[in-house]
Amino acid sequence: MQPIIHLTRTIVTAALVISAACSDQAVMPISPPFGAASAAKAPPQPPAPIVTSTVYDADASGAALLTRSDDFNGTGSATYTTANNITSHISESGAWVLYLGNQTARTIRLALASQGIPLPDGNYSSNVELYSQCFDSSTTQISILAMAAGAIYGNCSFGIDFSSGNTKYKLVMSPKFAGTGSAMVTCNAVAGAYCTRWTIVPNPNAANAGVANLYTFSQSRGTVLLVYDGTYHNSFSVTAVQ
Repeated sequence: MQPIIHLTRTIVTAALVISAACSDQAVMPISPPFGAASAAKAPPQPPAPIVTSTVYDADASGAALLTRSDDFNGTGSATYTTANNITSHISESGAWVLYLGNQTARTIRLALASQGIPLPDGNYSSNVELYSQCFDSSTTQISILAMAAGAIYGNCSFGIDFSSGNTKYKLVMSPKFAGTGSAMVTCNAVAGAYCTRWTIVPNPNAANAGVANLYTFSQSRGTVLLVYDGTYHNSFSVTAVQ
């Protein structure tokens, strides 16, 4: 699959520190003024449950996906759980996150060169992070924990942070990145007040369906920047189960 368009490299401020790389948020929040905590009691934090994430190699029609599993413990898919420098969870803000830390045993397979990206197709491991966040119509983040059974959020992101050589990249589609597509998150089961089982796939009905931008991480004076490298595609199928 050929790239849709290549533009002059554009720099976008992404965050003040690299630990925010998995977010679609443009700038990390500044700490509240001293003493502000005493003005009002903070609301209780929502749960941040550990989940088992399954990454599939093909979609429902059998077509190979651009983001695939390592087939480590299955054929055609693999499960990832929190252990051995891997974390798989729903964050307190209500986003799905799968992080492969400082290890090489588990990987995510990415089809990059075969769609025109100047990086090799292959299995990527150390410090790979996949994430999905959902937003309302004003692009304010909403929690996938609060979904009812059968509910579908179609205004969501899907991003992958990964490294090749000494360079770190982000391949992302998100309502916060103009010209890209969106992901669709479905709640398949609930327990008590929270959703406990999700499916994450590209939203076929969204504008620019399947389109994802590639960025290079760069740092200048303590600020992490995203440098635009091109517009490509991504496809994926993920389930997460508490």
